[in-house]
Amino acid sequence: MTRPVVALGPAQLPGRAVPVAAARGAAPPPASPSPSLSVPPASPASRVAGTGPGSAGGSGLVPCAISVRDSHDDPLDVEGLWRPRFPGSELVGAAADLLPAVEPRSGRDAEIGEGPRWEIVVSPGVLRVRTRDHARAERTYERQQRRRRIDADMAVAWLREGEDVPELLTTRGAIVAWSPRSRTRMIARLSDLDYTRLYGRYRTCTACGRDFDPAGERCPACKSTGSTMTDRSGRLPAMVTLTYPGDWLTVAPTAEAVAEHFAALCKRYARAWGEELIGPWKKEFQRRGAPHLHISTTPPMGFTTITDPATGAHREVDFKTWLSITWADIVNHPDPEERRKHHAAGTGVDYAEGIKLTDPRRMAVYFAKYGTAGGKEYQHRVPREWIDAYLVCDDCGRDYPEDRNECPDCGCLEAEVVEVGSAGRFWGYRGLRPVLAVRQVTPGDGIRAGRVLRRWYRAKGLTKRVRRQRVDKATGRITHRTTTVRKRLFAANRGFVTVNDGPAMASHLARYLTGVTRPALQI
Repeated sequence: MTRPVVALGPAQLPGRAVPVAAARGAAPPPASPSPSLSVPPASPASRVAGTGPGSAGGSGLVPCAISVRDSHDDPLDVEGLWRPRFPGSELVGAAADLLPAVEPRSGRDAEIGEGPRWEIVVSPGVLRVRTRDHARAERTYERQQRRRRIDADMAVAWLREGEDVPELLTTRGAIVAWSPRSRTRMIARLSDLDYTRLYGRYRTCTACGRDFDPAGERCPACKSTGSTMTDRSGRLPAMVTLTYPGDWLTVAPTAEAVAEHFAALCKRYARAWGEELIGPWKKEFQRRGAPHLHISTTPPMGFTTITDPATGAHREVDFKTWLSITWADIVNHPDPEERRKHHAAGTGVDYAEGIKLTDPRRMAVYFAKYGTAGGKEYQHRVPREWIDAYLVCDDCGRDYPEDRNECPDCGCLEAEVVEVGSAGRFWGYRGLRPVLAVRQVTPGDGIRAGRVLRRWYRAKGLTKRVRRQRVDKATGRITHRTTTVRKRLFAANRGFVTVNDGPAMASHLARYLTGVTRPALQI
């Protein structure tokens, strides 16, 4: 059945400065109605009185403040389908300024001495309490610079002798698995990003690259007048999925091949639509071992011209058709039948999943839980075709296949497993930037902030299932059981918590810290 085409009105302008009262829990101002609507929205007073459109009131019915809801029955514009609540950089900075921060000083007037310094970090979806030793960080930086100078001197010595410079050993090992720490880092980073670039209208300074309000004429950072306008308002978010054919090893034998395919898609997107493909992405694996990619973005809603690889004719296509043709052409399976199937079912554009992501925390948790809910942890298992493993004997150092039980030379049973290959990066983001507002606080305020956040998280009553080990003292037999324990954060009053609105949480924390009565100093 063909659906009627509806006109999409402009979305609410993102990135604009929001009053600090909104960060303290007040509701944001309502968006202006679309010009195509014939029925005006009801005011809050008319809804409570039961006289406006969408009110619950009727003959003899008087709704209370708890039962009254805003009227969101009109689906004819973007506001009726998707209401993003991503805080911008201006709101993050304004909320961080409410914290009782101190300026680092020296001498007898110093409020923070040497050693670790307490900091509270505010981002769009994360609130952190941490300590940083700036002197230690400076010493680490100096050691790194000294190592780079030594490496450069060694390279010059090799070149003077007329020999090739040997490759330096990598300091980071190959990525062969998805770990809990990887999931934690992904949640923290995706909650730090400024997502107003996905759906907003903004200017980008050509001199320093900073985004600022489209109504401004000069960059607030460098005062430059040169800028480019980007308008993504009026779009709906979607979850884009890229899969591989049934015979996927022919076209994706390594993780590097998948990365090259994705990079080629981003380049073709920029040429076809005149903008960069931006948004967070995640790589997972199907049960058969084939990789697939998920990208959260706001696809263009117009048409573009593309050359059909099958006929060579020019076609006017929308984004979904363009994605199917382009992705099948990039993967380019040599078997015509596999390529035909891949063109028919190799991509997906799901708007129903995209409109669920309305704030930074939902965005991060969605990517973290994607593939883990419902017993789908296999989507994080790297296929064996990408990883080669062998054993190295602990006694003689000989390497031998992993299917042998002992070393073929000395018969030693102890060996180390060495894995060669890589799964590549499991996640990342394109075109987005993290927004972090760091404020130094006194040790007392830092400890109080960590303590209240720990109690706040404990009051939520969240639990998790863990596997515990049991040992029978009589027989020595080891068994395992699964139990439920309470989740805990902010051990030693340090850590981070993901929230739907970071500036609002920071404003509440600032109100608590400024209202705490500090004990008088004993002289």
